[in-house]
Amino acid sequence: MANSPTFDWHMTNLRNYVNFSFTNLPPVQVGPVKLLPFGLGTGMPEMPGDFTPPSRFVRAVAFSQSVLPSKTGEEAVFQAFHLLNNFDIPRGAAREAEKDEHGNVVADYTLWTSANDLKAKRFYFRTYDNSQIRMVDLTKMNLNGRGIQTFSMQGREVIQPLS
Repeated sequence: MANSPTFDWHMTNLRNYVNFSFTNLPPVQVGPVKLLPFGLGTGMPEMPGDFTPPSRFVRAVAFSQSVLPSKTGEEAVFQAFHLLNNFDIPRGAAREAEKDEHGNVVADYTLWTSANDLKAKRFYFRTYDNSQIRMVDLTKMNLNGRGIQTFSMQGREVIQPLS
């Protein structure tokens, strides 16, 4: 979840978050007034939320340690994608101050996200333009190494009307 700075720096930075809790904070009594938390998630009030590598690393540690165990591989894949939702960068949310030589806004965004089920030998992915989770079953592939097999990740999301 982070490509900069080095891993040892991130591990040191985690010390800034030793008070994180996966459980909500209890009410606090201040004299005659009882202060109630606003809602769920009060154990992590200073969770960093920007797109910088240090913030993403802290969130990755917190979320990966807080999820409940999955019972099946498919459940684990769904859980992985829910975790990874916390790291998607929407197009235009992280951009350079200057435009490129053609006048275009230079913006970073999440092109695709993937998860693997190593036991079932399956590769799952979704793309910016299509959030449907798609899967490649490697047990059904010819993995002899004599050729390169490619799959298109192209495609737009299909909106399903319910009315």
